[in-house]
Amino acid sequence: MHRLRHIYIPILLSLLALSVARAQEWKNYPFTPEGSLISFPADEGWHPDEEIEWWYIAGHLEGTTSGTPYSFMLTYFYYPDDTLGISFDGFRILNISNDHTGFFHTETMVLNYVDLATDHLHIDASLLNGISEYWKHKEEPAETLVPFEYELSATAGENALTLSTVSQKPPLIPGNDGLFDMGGSSYTYYYSLTENIVEGTLTFEGESEPVTGSAWIDRQYGTFNPNTREKYEWFFLQLSNGMDLNIWELFTTENMQPDLPAYKHISVYVDTGTQYTSYDFELKQLSWAKMPETENCYAQTWKLTSELNQIDLRISTLHHNSEVEIPFNLFEGATTATGTVNGVPVTGIGFAELLKTYEAPQLKITLPGRMWNENFPIQWEIQNPDDGRPLLFDLSYTSDEGSSWIPISEGISDTLYYWNDHPFVNGDSCWFRVDGYTSNHSLEGSDTSEWATHYNDQYTSIAPVNKDNLSQSDLWVYPNPAGESLRVRTGDPGEILYEIRDLTGRLLDEGTSTGRAIRIGNLKRGIYLIQLKSSDHITVQRFIKE
Repeated sequence: MHRLRHIYIPILLSLLALSVARAQEWKNYPFTPEGSLISFPADEGWHPDEEIEWWYIAGHLEGTTSGTPYSFMLTYFYYPDDTLGISFDGFRILNISNDHTGFFHTETMVLNYVDLATDHLHIDASLLNGISEYWKHKEEPAETLVPFEYELSATAGENALTLSTVSQKPPLIPGNDGLFDMGGSSYTYYYSLTENIVEGTLTFEGESEPVTGSAWIDRQYGTFNPNTREKYEWFFLQLSNGMDLNIWELFTTENMQPDLPAYKHISVYVDTGTQYTSYDFELKQLSWAKMPETENCYAQTWKLTSELNQIDLRISTLHHNSEVEIPFNLFEGATTATGTVNGVPVTGIGFAELLKTYEAPQLKITLPGRMWNENFPIQWEIQNPDDGRPLLFDLSYTSDEGSSWIPISEGISDTLYYWNDHPFVNGDSCWFRVDGYTSNHSLEGSDTSEWATHYNDQYTSIAPVNKDNLSQSDLWVYPNPAGESLRVRTGDPGEILYEIRDLTGRLLDEGTSTGRAIRIGNLKRGIYLIQLKSSDHITVQRFIKE
């Protein structure tokens, strides 16, 4: 028995030493994560062949003397320009917030790089106002890099940071290899250092004190330019269960959010040995706020859900005033998070970087025309649709030309409504109004119908037509039911515009009738609505596709 113990103990010690060595492998340079296109320390430095590059750090600090909570963000861009009449290598953005009072200070300053290493992180910057700043590797002894440990110093008026950081986890490599498409025509190399212990000195409005805390470091280089490419919402989160999340969601120039990997990803650090990137998640905007100076509107609360690890989080900005206006408008501020992961309650802290802004909805009532009954919907369209701005609608009517408006229905989520319990009899007339708004009413819009609509219980769009009595104000389609095409009957020789929708109001086709024929061969068998519009008349009819 003693002999077996003598054999096992050396084996256990060897396995323990091997485990520790593997766990600390990333703490030795050079280091390349398995499957990664990014290597350290080489890719921590500048990449002269890439179009744009930036070094980003943000975090949460606490004054050791006052106990005051602070948040900060510091970013150096390499992006040469001479449009201001002077040549410079890029610019720096420094934000510092007092998270107790909400006071926020930001400064953007153009700069030239006195030293910008290509084989490790070493930034020496000379700002336009003459101030020198740095962000570089620790070197102990001299000229010997300490892996993933850094020193930085930056000053903006009466506000300054002098910090040292020590990374606690290996790099998070989005997409597993660190290279992925962003938006319609860009690519980016990307990595994050998700947990960094921070200590140093912070100066806020001229008052300095020692601080400690945590930070997140991000690195990007490639062709994705936040000033000229698709606008986005980005977050990092550090959760109480040890998980770290990096979340991106981009929008097209039409404010749509495609369900494609190039437009959304979430990279998750489950634990030191487990990380993954997924595109199967939903980020739903819940509230918005306008900035006090510019009145730009940014989302401020989100619900994040993902099947992987059963993530269900509510993310909220800490303050509503953290907008940077130069060199482009963006919101950059601290966030908090609450919710569950795998059914277990968690909390978290993080940051949001928001370039996506929102505007008030522009609405247009498209139906009914001058005649109406309960067989036809009241319908409207959003003329500036935005996937990040879900809307609710209130519908009302007036029979006294706007002196009083009477509610029909509230909180409608669709863009059409069938009104079956109306009070009208034949000959009554009214105007309709639709009000659209975000859930917290921070963005609102409305529209009123252009003309009085008359109620007629006999009104139908598919009644037989006497061609001899057809007037210019009438529009009809036939045959009904139809096969491959519809024909348009009208006394108006001008252009006829059409829209075909299903019974939920979803637009399926639109265009101009050619030779008074509309092709419908691509439609499935069923019942549809068609809207016809001439120079002086608009009508909606139901038809059956055989």
